[in-house]
Amino acid sequence: MKTDYRVFQFSLLAMAPIHIGSGEKYTSREFIYENHRYYFPDMGKFYNRMIEKGLDRKFEQFLQETKPSARNNRLISFLNDNRISERSFGGYTITETGLETEKNNQNPRSGSINEVAKFMRDAFGKPYIPGSSLKGAIRTILMNTSPDWNNKNAVDFRGRSPKENKKMIPWGAKKGQEFDDLFHAIRVSDSEPFNNEQIILVQKWDYSAKSLTAKPLPLYREAIAPLTKINFTITTTTKEAGILIEELGQRAQAFYKEYKNFFLSDFPENKIQPNLQYPIYLGAGSGAWTKTLFEQADGILQKRYSRMKTKMVGKGVLKLTKAPDKSIKTNKGERKLIINSDSFYEMGKANFMIREILQ
Repeated sequence: MKTDYRVFQFSLLAMAPIHIGSGEKYTSREFIYENHRYYFPDMGKFYNRMIEKGLDRKFEQFLQETKPSARNNRLISFLNDNRISERSFGGYTITETGLETEKNNQNPRSGSINEVAKFMRDAFGKPYIPGSSLKGAIRTILMNTSPDWNNKNAVDFRGRSPKENKKMIPWGAKKGQEFDDLFHAIRVSDSEPFNNEQIILVQKWDYSAKSLTAKPLPLYREAIAPLTKINFTITTTTKEAGILIEELGQRAQAFYKEYKNFFLSDFPENKIQPNLQYPIYLGAGSGAWTKTLFEQADGILQKRYSRMKTKMVGKGVLKLTKAPDKSIKTNKGERKLIINSDSFYEMGKANFMIREILQ
């Protein structure tokens, strides 16, 4: 019996650090920096161990201290002050890259990070990417490459006019119309979980097109390391949805071309990463223009930011981060992921390949 169900394997390659936030943060009282490693213990196990040692009351006072000194607000200080040398409290460790913080007079030490945004993890503590995060990125690509066909001058990503193709992407509820959302027919699985060894810590950097300078900000995130490979399954349940996912690679290239012309072209070429496969942007910190219908949002976003503490000048800044230089072998030889000497990556950038799985 013939059905409209189609299944695709979506293979993601992190071209840069990617942060999928859980909405929670570690404070400096919840992790330990020593020997070039960041240790994030299971705080439940840690507290139980303090009970066994008779240090629970002392630890509670440490956590409740509202005005600690710079030294005493760190978990490592509590351990040292109480002569606790063990580090067997569960949790996980992230190895230092040496690029987590900018070494300057204001922030000279790697161990001076005060807060870290957590990556999404499953019930077993393994990081993964929810299908909803990938689906949102896919929706951005599809919406930007499927203009409103009610506009007689509209053309799609292949240059087709309304006379050649009357279709548009129905999305969400519209007043006076029956609910119709094509994205309900596109089902994206959560990713396969991966290891904490594939996670690094990264700092947020803003690069100004006006001053051509990069500014480090005191915002730190757990992020997928460049060259991490992650797999998803995408299932479509209608003919229209299947065609859209079949075209996803071409649409991603078309979206990227417009995004580069609209935004990336304002910045030095060496801060922009070349693509190996089909481009896509994921997660926090990749910039507002990678998550919206940017041609329609131009002007609206600036007004929205004007009501906030952080104003958007022009089209805003390029969101970067630092990570170790990486290269990948291709059929044309070895290729570097970045083409600058400052270890700058575009935050959230990935490439992908997609193929249909025959059922």
